[in-house]
Amino acid sequence: SHARIRSHQQALERITVDDDPLAGLEKILQLPAHMDIVRLYRDIPGKLGTQKEEDQGSPFAENRKLLFLFRIMDTPGLYLIHEESLREINRSLVQLIRKQSFEDIEQFFITTFQLLKANVRKYPHTSLQCIQVIGGEVFKRGNSRLVEAFLWQAVRFGFQYANVMGVDEDWQPLTNPAHLANIRVWLHLIMQEPKWCSILFSALIINIKLSGTCVKDTDLFQRDITDLLNHPIGPIYNLAKQFTKLMPVFFNEIGAEGELREVSTELDELHKRRDLLIHFLRKQSHVESSNLIVDFIKAIFSYWLTLDKQVLQEFLPEEILAQVDVSGPFVDEQHALAVCIQRELQFDSMQDILLWDDAKRRKFLEGRQDISPVERKRFELLVRMFKLLHQKYNLGLPELRTQLQQAAKTGFPEMEDLLTVLEKCDTMKCLGALMDHLEYLKEIILSDEVFEPREEIYYKRHIAVDIPSVYGRYSERKFDALGLTFRLENLANIYLERLSHTINLNFITQATFIKIVKCLRLYLRALRIDGISSRRLDTYASLLASSIAIKRFSYTQHLDIMRGLSEGVKDIIYAYYTNIHQNNLSIIIPQIGRENLLTRYRSLWDDRDLPSTVLRLSESFFRDLIATTFGLQHLDNFISRIIQTLEAQKDLLDEKTLDLLMTYNPKKSISSLFNENPATHNLIHLGNKGFNLMVLAGDGKPVPPAAIITTEIFRCWPAVRKFDRARSEFMDRVRSAITEIEELTGKVYGSGKRPLLLSVRSGSAISMPGMMTTIHNVGVSGELVEEFVRANPDQAYFAWDNYRRFIQSWAMAQGVAREEFQALMNEHKGLYNVRLKRDFSSVQMQELAGKYKKAVDLLGCAVPDDPWLQLIRSVELVLGSWSTKKAKDYRQLMDVSDDWGTAVIIQAMVYGNLSHQAGSGVLFTAHPYRKVRRVALWGDYAPGDQGEDIVSGLVTSYPISVEQAELDGRSVRNSLERRFPKIYEELLSISRDLVYTKEWNPQEIEFTFEGPEPEQLYILQTRDMITIKKKEHLNVFADSRDLQKSVLGKGIGVSGSALSGLAVFTEENIRRLREEKADVALILIRQDTVPEDIREISMADGLLTARGGQTSHASVVATRLEKTCVVGCRDLQVFETREYALINGHRINAGDPIAIDGRSGLFLAGMHPIREEVHILPL
Repeated sequence: SHARIRSHQQALERITVDDDPLAGLEKILQLPAHMDIVRLYRDIPGKLGTQKEEDQGSPFAENRKLLFLFRIMDTPGLYLIHEESLREINRSLVQLIRKQSFEDIEQFFITTFQLLKANVRKYPHTSLQCIQVIGGEVFKRGNSRLVEAFLWQAVRFGFQYANVMGVDEDWQPLTNPAHLANIRVWLHLIMQEPKWCSILFSALIINIKLSGTCVKDTDLFQRDITDLLNHPIGPIYNLAKQFTKLMPVFFNEIGAEGELREVSTELDELHKRRDLLIHFLRKQSHVESSNLIVDFIKAIFSYWLTLDKQVLQEFLPEEILAQVDVSGPFVDEQHALAVCIQRELQFDSMQDILLWDDAKRRKFLEGRQDISPVERKRFELLVRMFKLLHQKYNLGLPELRTQLQQAAKTGFPEMEDLLTVLEKCDTMKCLGALMDHLEYLKEIILSDEVFEPREEIYYKRHIAVDIPSVYGRYSERKFDALGLTFRLENLANIYLERLSHTINLNFITQATFIKIVKCLRLYLRALRIDGISSRRLDTYASLLASSIAIKRFSYTQHLDIMRGLSEGVKDIIYAYYTNIHQNNLSIIIPQIGRENLLTRYRSLWDDRDLPSTVLRLSESFFRDLIATTFGLQHLDNFISRIIQTLEAQKDLLDEKTLDLLMTYNPKKSISSLFNENPATHNLIHLGNKGFNLMVLAGDGKPVPPAAIITTEIFRCWPAVRKFDRARSEFMDRVRSAITEIEELTGKVYGSGKRPLLLSVRSGSAISMPGMMTTIHNVGVSGELVEEFVRANPDQAYFAWDNYRRFIQSWAMAQGVAREEFQALMNEHKGLYNVRLKRDFSSVQMQELAGKYKKAVDLLGCAVPDDPWLQLIRSVELVLGSWSTKKAKDYRQLMDVSDDWGTAVIIQAMVYGNLSHQAGSGVLFTAHPYRKVRRVALWGDYAPGDQGEDIVSGLVTSYPISVEQAELDGRSVRNSLERRFPKIYEELLSISRDLVYTKEWNPQEIEFTFEGPEPEQLYILQTRDMITIKKKEHLNVFADSRDLQKSVLGKGIGVSGSALSGLAVFTEENIRRLREEKADVALILIRQDTVPEDIREISMADGLLTARGGQTSHASVVATRLEKTCVVGCRDLQVFETREYALINGHRINAGDPIAIDGRSGLFLAGMHPIREEVHILPL
């Protein structure tokens, strides 16, 4: 009792040893010794725990016992029985937990953990063992509230940090031996009931993430991972992955065996084990390998570079560090080599060394002849050792192929198929395959089946230093599947990052959302693989997928869905990270303290402001953790970019334009002639001209390279033009198309040395000959012509002629009348007394081009010198020409819808004006008046001219075939068949193939040839021939004496037959005479026709022109409008504004009677009687 102890204490005080030491000693020996008192205290708890009969069923006796045991632990003099008392407390608590209610024992939890915490430094293993046993009993109660109370106390109890302090002389890491025991105790508790233990799992993750870990190969922690995976971790699979990812144990080879042992041994033996630094590295890797060795090798490389041996301090014992020199045979050449690598290769981190290609590294080292072969070999071996150890202890990508091949041999044969897919480098396909395999691995990891581990573990003792070590191999299917999962996820993350780049998110349309849905599905699969699911994300992803099929789904609805997806990401971050870890972080960060933090986190610590420190470290923890979550950050960035773009579009565009933009599909905007776009390979998108060119090119016909801007652009141009991002993306596609044309032609757009010039033409599904804008020779400027002429002086005329033609077509596309240029041409011809433009010298043509340029500038249609601005504006002019008055009038006359729109064909120029041996023309594959489908070439061509000259009727043209020349009464000698027989034969062969073999309708073909040989021929366009109605009953002039006397001239009959009427020159003439003489035919007289004349032509009954051939626009339009037409009456001079014409001295005024024959081409004065004749049409 306390009274007896006080009595003994008083007796001790009364004893004096001065008078009689021996008597005093005898009295002292009669008193109880310290051990007697300790034994007494040791026995008391047992007696207190013995319940009296009246105490049966009451916890009071057990409580008294525990209180006494706690008091013993608080008494320093009883330290000899402290550990035994802890064990007894443990046993007592087990009894207490089994008997008492939650409310009664909660306070004892607090007391117990305070007691354990006070003694954990002295008895860490015992304290941890107590927690484990107590926890086991708590879980057995099956009370989740009790478990939660226990887990909170366990978290507050604190953690045994690794506290890596270096390595001892026996190569053993100096770490806290209780660190791994703590991890194992907590894991054991978690495995009791994983779904209840998110609090403890979170604490484990936070402690390891912020303070680090050290696990030796000899710890065989792989077994612990396997044990965890064999428990029902499904509900907390994401947490389990967060934890296991932090553990550097996902390797099968235990210790330094195989290649690692061979490399490390060879490295050490190169200097006969005399380099103490490398010898220590080798021994540590053999005896006690751990994840610390990776950092050790990084420190060695750093030491070689800087010669600062303090970087080695945490990895070497003091006596070894003291013997490491900063100069000498083991370091001088390595220092020189390291400096050279940093200087020449700009390596600034060990990651650069890790990713250095083996072949390139060996080649670099071979080139360093100033470094001895031995030192080059040492560097190479240390790099190899570093790579092997990094691969072993980390989950990175290097050597992944080797690991997959190894996995295929050791239980995962399907990895061979994955390797095959990965070689194709297609982002979507690779991601799909990776997801398939990751889902398969997850099934293995979460399966109920328990797989037998394959352990080939061997224990040995190093005789020289009497240190035990372990080596061998550990393999188990779930463990291997998880390691493989982490490595495949790292690879898949690269593809997930690329995934957003497979879509142009600079602007967003309905077509973009189709791709977005595909990407979203992959991102959500990644999250599910990582154990993350979100009802909100799934709902909004489903909404987005459904919206694609709804035609009138509004822009704001799409924006709402994307905002919902963004909220879904926030939900995930809260549910799987913030909610789980936030409370623990506020408890654990102060526990860790600055001294236990990993180095990279220490800069965030501030002793003066702990709350701010907790916030900073928490933010860094969450950022790092979320960054390593499979797919989450990529998904967040993906959704954020989409929302930013959608909001930008909404701010810049009105509702109508937004809706139009949403219908735009950029992939349908351009189709290359030789690289078919399946989405646009139809008449609607390509137009008749573009579609036919595609078919001809695909059939191997000689078509100049081209790109076709489809009607998708025409339809959406108002939106694309207004929204800079859409416009910029479209221009990028145009540039890519031009690059393809450059590669096919060997020329460069915008170059003066090898210039690629382009024609920019329209092309609707419904042909509108001459009604739309065409601009030729785009991509030229005065400066570029001068550069070209300096290099090619013999082609000066040709170059300046092209420049002149470009200026004219540029200005006419903007409404400048042809007469402006005709006047300049006539003036220039008069100046130099030249009849034909081909007779100009190159200098004179240059002067004429300069006059054109000056005139165009004065008219406000200045030509930009930048070839790209020329091209962009040309495209805009062609698109805009659909809405010009003449085009609208034509469609109205022909009863054609305004909604078709036009494609724009950008085609490499070929030059009929290259020389007198070149030329251009238009042919029909059948005689205009024949009844059957016999191929007979008919049409016009002109040597030394471009195709536009022919269809505009500006030049003297010649017949295609001898047959045509004879029937028209024209020169046979000048026919294409005679002057260019090889070109003719090639055209005939192509025509026969199209009509006979391919069974096309009779065609109208525009062609150019740059020389007389067949390979110099190019087809510029083809379309169904507008055939004249084959009438056996025709009007002819009645024979009379006056008929022959009345002939004024002869042109080329194009359509119709005999027609008598009154001459008209203007729309006003037509309107006036229609009112005065409604029953009399009216014949329009023109020098040549321009598309703007379409209304006058349609109002008249016949057409007579001074210029043009059977294939000119005037002929084609008149035929389509079923008008009687004669063209090319060369002797006719027309003064349209003065409303009269002259031919061979005969004047014709508006309202004068005239007659024409659309078959024979006759032009007569006066009205002549007409009779009907029956003609049997020849073959």
